[in-house]
Amino acid sequence: MSRDIRHVEIGVADLARSLDFYRSLLDLAEVEGPAGGAGVAWLTAGPVLLKLVETGDGDLGGWVNDDLQRGIRHIGFKVGDVDLRAERVRDAGVPFTLPPLDAVGGVRIAFFQDPDGTHLEITDNYLRYHRVASPELAERERLATLSRPRTAPPVFDHVAITSGGLDAALAFYRDTLGYEVIGQITQDQDPRGFLITYLLAGPAVLEVFTFTAATTSSPWTADPGRRGFRHVALAVDDPGREAGRLVASGAWVAADGLLVDPDGVPLALAGTA
Repeated sequence: MSRDIRHVEIGVADLARSLDFYRSLLDLAEVEGPAGGAGVAWLTAGPVLLKLVETGDGDLGGWVNDDLQRGIRHIGFKVGDVDLRAERVRDAGVPFTLPPLDAVGGVRIAFFQDPDGTHLEITDNYLRYHRVASPELAERERLATLSRPRTAPPVFDHVAITSGGLDAALAFYRDTLGYEVIGQITQDQDPRGFLITYLLAGPAVLEVFTFTAATTSSPWTADPGRRGFRHVALAVDDPGREAGRLVASGAWVAADGLLVDPDGVPLALAGTA
């Protein structure tokens, strides 16, 4: 049964400006999406789409660049070479929130934000998990990296969220949605007690951040003027039935009909038919 991540919706102030940003810095191509209309654009990023929605006046609604804040933290793109892609970002005058560096787990990463503050990551290489739950999935990732050319364009890789507790997150995403755990990376250098658990969510990965330090609540609300991350859409066979299962597992229904997981991650359910 399909419960794959299908797209991520992002609110923007100026659609033309954001289209130029994503096309010029990440080589994303505009495509016809499942639903269009004025002020909406779809971009292809490999198997997962980005939906840009022009919101007019609005802001990030309390989202801050602090991974201790629960909810959606960033989206990540796999590239052939982080430093090569970072040159383009730097030449465009876009500041890094985290300049290119070698990260725990054997990958190279960099972070920056789009014109409205949506947090983006680029990463290369493959993870050397400290704990492997699925050797098959870990090996598949390794082989995909070895076949990726240095000049390969960005491909959507993951959504990162912060959860208040790993057991609850696994109960929701692994046990209810059926996402398989790939492995874990422990950030021993981080005094906050930072653990990342990676789950396969169809063509993408869900990174679940948990901490021994206290986390703060997600600021997400169903504000039509909200910029930045608005929701993650899942392709499901039966949206009505799936909504009932998720509510029974702790999700609640927002005013705009979105489901919100126990950590404040907004989810849209889209039929596969």
